[in-house]
Amino acid sequence: MFHRTFTSYYGSRTKRFSRRLCLFSDCSCPVCFYFFNVYLWKYLRAAGDTKTPMKVSWWINIIHIVLDYFFIFGLLGFHGLGLAGAAWATVIVRVLGAIALYYYIQKSSISFSLFQKSSLDIKKFTLPILRLSAPAAIERLIMRLGQVLYFGLIVRIGTETYAAHTIAGNIETFSYMLGYGLAAAASTLVGQHIGAKLEKEAYTYGMLTTYIAMLFMSIIGVLLFFLSPWLATWFTTDKQAIEMVTTALRIDAFAQPALAMGLVLTGALQGAGDTKSPMYSTAVGMWVIRIVGVYVLGIQLNLGIAGVWLSIVIDQVIRALFLWWRFKKQIKH
Repeated sequence: MFHRTFTSYYGSRTKRFSRRLCLFSDCSCPVCFYFFNVYLWKYLRAAGDTKTPMKVSWWINIIHIVLDYFFIFGLLGFHGLGLAGAAWATVIVRVLGAIALYYYIQKSSISFSLFQKSSLDIKKFTLPILRLSAPAAIERLIMRLGQVLYFGLIVRIGTETYAAHTIAGNIETFSYMLGYGLAAAASTLVGQHIGAKLEKEAYTYGMLTTYIAMLFMSIIGVLLFFLSPWLATWFTTDKQAIEMVTTALRIDAFAQPALAMGLVLTGALQGAGDTKSPMYSTAVGMWVIRIVGVYVLGIQLNLGIAGVWLSIVIDQVIRALFLWWRFKKQIKH
């Protein structure tokens, strides 16, 4: 409904805008399949099965690449749909992913049916589910709404800055993968041991997973610092863009330990049933530290992309310290 409002926030109404609008609206309509995928991933991981989501994601990504080529450029007499084709490929793989995950769950010991009435007392479980899920959902909403304003401020610094920021963010994603994987492990291990009334072991698993993440992501930080000029050339040949991407990644290299701590402890706290602390940290981190930081450092002090990524580092450090304090306080050890 509001796709024109959100998209126009970032730029002028040109042909490119219309194409972006088409992609945004086409992908948004069947978004329920995306959320169903996320639910099934987490359902399996909470039961300790992290391999099945990985296998499904692997095959779905391969199918996505094939479908992208077919729907964008065409093949065997089909002329392709351009940018709209990318949207349709995304929609199809989301549907296929949901079907595949549901199929695997039906073959497992934790199977459930979407088409049969449950014998459980739904009213008994609804309120606890809402108490846990509402803060987590609000936390994601706070993050996404903050990103709308946050990205808009970066665009106002300059489209070149925004492009360089996007490239740096895409490169940084490789470090996020490890953090998210260990966060899923922490959530599962802490949740299972809390359920078994083994709080000391839950705390040990949570902190051990955090230390492992900090170690490996610190190594990634070192690689980002020294390899950033070369990594930037994967995406662009423009010298100014390469310099900005290098600046961003070298600043971000120092945030990797804090990023690791924040990601893993968020998963650990959610596994322990505390979904409010991550919500508070995201609200303050995004809306107070990051957005204000970009405005002050990036725009007012004219630091450009350096100001943007310095605000990210400050956000990550403060968020990590807060979540560490909450985890120590939340679980008896």
